[in-house]
Amino acid sequence: MGSIAGIVPRPGCGREELTVSIKAMRDALGRRAPLEGGLAVAYDASVALTHRGGTGPGAEAVLQPLRNERGTLWLVADGEPANATELRLELVAAGHEFQSGCGSEVILHLYEQYGIGALERLTGNFAFALWDREEHELLLGRDRFGTKPLYMCERDGTYAFASEVRALRPGEPLDPSALVAYLVLGYVPEPITVATGAHAVAPGTIVRVRGSRLRIERFWEESSAWPSGQREVDRARFGGLLRDAVEAAVEGEDDVGIFVDGSIASAALLALVRPMLGRGLRTHVLDFSGGADDTGARGARAHQDGVTALADWFRGEHRRHRVDGTLLASAFRAATVADQPSTGATLAALITSAMRSAGERVWLAGLATPQLLGAETARVVRWLWRAGRHGSTSGLTRVAARMLARRRPFGRAATLADYLGPSDAIAPAYLATRGVFGPEALGRVLRPDALAHARSGFDLARHVDARALAPLGPACAPPAASAQVAIERAVAAVDLAGPLMSGALRAAEASAVAYGLALRAPFLDHRLHEWLTAGGAALDRAPLLGILDGALPPPLVRRLAPPPPPPIGQWLRNEMRATCEEQLLTDDGEGLFRQEALDGLWKEFLGGRAPWEPVWSVVTVRAWMRAARDPGRSAGGERRCAA
Repeated sequence: MGSIAGIVPRPGCGREELTVSIKAMRDALGRRAPLEGGLAVAYDASVALTHRGGTGPGAEAVLQPLRNERGTLWLVADGEPANATELRLELVAAGHEFQSGCGSEVILHLYEQYGIGALERLTGNFAFALWDREEHELLLGRDRFGTKPLYMCERDGTYAFASEVRALRPGEPLDPSALVAYLVLGYVPEPITVATGAHAVAPGTIVRVRGSRLRIERFWEESSAWPSGQREVDRARFGGLLRDAVEAAVEGEDDVGIFVDGSIASAALLALVRPMLGRGLRTHVLDFSGGADDTGARGARAHQDGVTALADWFRGEHRRHRVDGTLLASAFRAATVADQPSTGATLAALITSAMRSAGERVWLAGLATPQLLGAETARVVRWLWRAGRHGSTSGLTRVAARMLARRRPFGRAATLADYLGPSDAIAPAYLATRGVFGPEALGRVLRPDALAHARSGFDLARHVDARALAPLGPACAPPAASAQVAIERAVAAVDLAGPLMSGALRAAEASAVAYGLALRAPFLDHRLHEWLTAGGAALDRAPLLGILDGALPPPLVRRLAPPPPPPIGQWLRNEMRATCEEQLLTDDGEGLFRQEALDGLWKEFLGGRAPWEPVWSVVTVRAWMRAARDPGRSAGGERRCAA
């Protein structure tokens, strides 16, 4: 764990000026990585790199930037490749001398030995910047799933990068495009960010910066795992890939903590990791029963009983963490100072704080690609897509939705009425299923100039369709046999790049770093993803269920179900009511919202005529905006040389 930043300045930028800028960027990363690390500025002011160290296992205790033997290559890295040990042995045998025990140093010598093409061999979770003095070139790289964040921007010939957006754009107001995307989806989808001009480096790519030229190259072009088409052979191979991924995640660890939510993913993870850890397995679950109404409390207790039975079957040390108003308020405050807003950041902070208070150091997360779980969202999207293509069905559905939307303008019916219509694209059906705010609802709560600015800078529907048509990973998937398969693949691709990577994974990684936990997500292994996209998903509707055959008795398997949602609606009415009214009923400093509409939304919610989701979205982003306006969070003041 750590954070990195750097600058390739415009011609004429002096070394003293560059040093001031890079120090300010290093200071801006203090929350993510509290240990002040190294800093290097080239004698000719051609580049500046800096690094900060995190806490907990996996933190980079070695002073960076790292250098090769001749000093011609500099490296700063966040995280380290999972295959660092085997690469180190190979490179030592080739004659390279390592200056540290840091696993990230293999990136330096791998590039020196074999060139840029060899970087595709890196696996695991990492982000790095490598300066080649002889080529006068900066290389930025990010792991295949984007587990480690990395952002960059360009202004007036200066290129800058950092692990957090606020190190690039300190004190800049929220970009309306990011706000609109957030209100609809609940997260800021990559590549856009909260700051105008800053964007995320795409996962699985290398960005090459030389002078004023920039080139992007993908290193995830070929598949390393192909199904044979023989069912039994492929089932055995798939099980081996899963076990290898989990073993790599827990290698060298005696104790790990797993947050168990009763889902297929968490149960399969328990079944896989139990034989590897022996007695060093601890499971955790959050107890929301005290904050829910009677019906919700009964459902929460029944779910927790199922989770306890699951943990007892695997003989793990199990702990329930009761969530009260104090813990909730603390988690909400932690979420407001995150680098970017997310509706799931509060829940991630609750999980990590509970695990950290229990003494955990490694969080083994059951985050899984949609293909592993079976794409449930695809069924709804497929039906809406077909309904939109048939005029009579589309018309009747829209009329019914419009009638319901008159009574509940912020509910699901309003979103459905806004998006559903005849279209060959997947975006309308997907946004009708996933979207929190529809276009009309956005027009109610946002000022017209802010909404117009956002739409001119970012087309949300085009973004969704682009993710569906150009999914993450190698282009190795066989042609879809039917429209149903094509839609399932498209929805899985959008969910992988959106709710998982830009939402849950980003929130979990940021919260884990803040609390000093090492996050391990073994199901986000590129070989598993390659296997599934190459046709392995046809083995089972939900491939992880096959792992549980023989590992769990059928009654326990039947009890597996997605966790009930946390009682956010009850929180908003009770423990968080004062916070909500503080955020909703006062003007925002940026002038992006229509205050009378937010007053109406709050009254609709209290009267039971509006769901909690739009209220939660607005409350979290308004709290984040207020925290961002705090001068104490302004990282380092104005930068003259940074982008």
